[in-house]
Amino acid sequence: MSSIVDDILNEKMREKKTLQQYATLRKLPEVINLGNIWESERLLFLEFVEETPISNERAIKNRTGTYGVEHDYSTPAGKTYNQRHIDNFDVSIKCLYGFIDMFDWRYAELEKKSTIPEHLDNPFNYRLLIMLKGEHEYKSKKNKVTMREGQVWFINSAYHHSVFNNTNEKRIALLGKMNINENNTQLLRIRAGK
Repeated sequence: MSSIVDDILNEKMREKKTLQQYATLRKLPEVINLGNIWESERLLFLEFVEETPISNERAIKNRTGTYGVEHDYSTPAGKTYNQRHIDNFDVSIKCLYGFIDMFDWRYAELEKKSTIPEHLDNPFNYRLLIMLKGEHEYKSKKNKVTMREGQVWFINSAYHHSVFNNTNEKRIALLGKMNINENNTQLLRIRAGK
C-alpha cells in the first residue's frame, strides 16, 4: 500500500514541477526568429537527409513530456511525419553562436498538405528549428507565423501550437534542443528584445 501512495505522490510532484516549468517558460515569447543560415549550409544539410535512416521509433521514445500528439504509425501525424536523428552532429551555424549545450539534432519531414496537431512540447529544454526545404505555418491561439526556407527559430515549448505544411512539397526542417541554462536564457531574451 505504501508503494502505491509513494507512486501517486511522486506523480503529483512531477506534475507540479512540469506546470511550474511551463509557467517559467512563458516569460519568453512563443517564437523568436534567430536569423538565417547561409544557402551553402542549407544545401549541405539537405545532402545528408536521404542517407540518414528514419528513426521514428527513437522519436516516439523521446516524446515523453509532450502532450497532445500521439506519434505512431496508426495516427495521422505518424503517417505524414518522419524524423531522422543525427548522432555526433557538430553544429556551427552563425546565428546560433553563443548558445551552448545543443543536442538531439534530427531532420523532420512533413509531407505536403499535412499537419502536426496542436500540442505542448517537453518544457525541460529549449527547442530549435531550422527550415531547410519548403515552409510551414506555425499556429497557436495568438500567433500564425510562416516559417520559410533558411530561417532559424526558437520555439517555446510552453505554448500549445500546431504546424501545417500547406504547400505542394515535403517540408524538411532540422530540429534541435538545447539545455535551459542562464547563458541560453539570456541570449534568447536579448534576441527577443526583452
